[in-house]
Amino acid sequence: MARLLTDQTSATGTHERFIVKLSSGDITVEIEHNVSIGARVPAAEGDHVTVHGEYVWNAQGGLIHFTHHDPQGTHEGGYIEDNGKTYD
Repeated sequence: MARLLTDQTSATGTHERFIVKLSSGDITVEIEHNVSIGARVPAAEGDHVTVHGEYVWNAQGGLIHFTHHDPQGTHEGGYIEDNGKTYD
C-alpha cells in the first residue's frame, strides 16, 4: 500500500480509503472500503494487499469499491487481504 487517506462518509456509509500502487507498474488506484458493512483493514504503508472489488475509471487512475460482502445481494462480494487475513 502506498498511502493512507482519511475516512470519508457518504449516504452509503463510512469508507476507509487508501492508495495502492499496482505491482505491474507505476499506476496507483484508490481503494474505498465501506467499514459500515465490512471490518476495517488495519493496513499500513508498505503492506502488500490483495483487493477484489469493482473498478471505476477516473482521470487519477481509478478506484476500487465494493470490497466487502453485499448484504443486499446486488453486487458480487469483494474483499481485501492484508497480512494473511481477509476483510470482507
